[in-house]
Amino acid sequence: MKLLIIICSLFICASCHIRSGNTAACTRTENDALGREVALPDSVKKIVCIRSGAIRLVTYAGGAPLICGVEEQECRKNDFTHIFAHPELAHKPVIGPAMGGDAELILTVNPDLIFMSATTTEDADALQKRMGIPVFAIEYGDIHRNRSLFYRSLRQIARVLRTEAKTDSLLCFIDGQIAELKRRTSTIPHAPKTYVGGISYRGQKDITSTDPYYAAFAFIGADNVASRIDSAYVSPISGTYIDREQLIDWNPDVIFIDVGGLSLVEENFKTQKSLNRLLAAYRNRRIYTLWPYNNHHSNFEVMLINAWYAGKVLWPERFADISIPEKADEILTRFVGRPIQNELRRCWGDFRNIFHDTPSTTEL
Repeated sequence: MKLLIIICSLFICASCHIRSGNTAACTRTENDALGREVALPDSVKKIVCIRSGAIRLVTYAGGAPLICGVEEQECRKNDFTHIFAHPELAHKPVIGPAMGGDAELILTVNPDLIFMSATTTEDADALQKRMGIPVFAIEYGDIHRNRSLFYRSLRQIARVLRTEAKTDSLLCFIDGQIAELKRRTSTIPHAPKTYVGGISYRGQKDITSTDPYYAAFAFIGADNVASRIDSAYVSPISGTYIDREQLIDWNPDVIFIDVGGLSLVEENFKTQKSLNRLLAAYRNRRIYTLWPYNNHHSNFEVMLINAWYAGKVLWPERFADISIPEKADEILTRFVGRPIQNELRRCWGDFRNIFHDTPSTTEL
């Protein structure tokens, strides 16, 4: 009987070792975003992140030092905030192309765990069975309407990596930032009509590309004219687009342009003179840049920075004490671990009125 117990115990222990040669024993389980119960080693020391945005969420949760291999796009010349903050990631072994990596290359870096976004139960189970490595599914959510999903994903990652203190601090910080933005603007009786254009969706887009649920505007109570769009025509994946005539009809008081599409928007103003003539924001020189938040999935830290800048533009007296460079570094440090606004300014330029060569002191 004792011999049988010993044999069964050895079999159970052996079943918790992954086939790749990693010897980390599976001693606990955690439920992932799909409700799958995933067996995990007690201490996760090496990870890879596959598919859109997975590496960013893991970085937010404090997991960047554990990443042992990256998908190919992380090693290209890019403007990802997590790479600016952790440039060593761009020199990690490549584990395959974007949106899934390559199984054989993943095995060469011998991770304890694979974080996988944008997946299904069937795909995650199939990859885990094929690799013999725990696959933990995560979901992205957003920082506005689906913030609870974003928070849940970060908390799940934190439990896996045992970075709860870092993650809890970040979530508390985000709540505090949003609450402070709303406090500064909640008593304003009238908000100017506001529009954001040039938002990238799988590439550059012009002034007709917008976001009816633009989080930065929601945080400060701005009147986003695009929020009038019927929800049936709104897509967070392929983008939301309007006719130029609709923009003229809305005639926003202030227009913000995502710098990802700025060159196309400038071309709009050069070639479509009706925009210049009929838009009050153009005539009154009230068009401003925002940093790009759709960049290999959403950059939530950038959206928060954009909210502070938009608030400073719309209600300068209520944000007179705010230095945008200092606020940006504060937010970036909390999210990705380093104050990298100087690097981002070199990449994306200063926040500015597009009619000014340089930003004024009141803008920054």
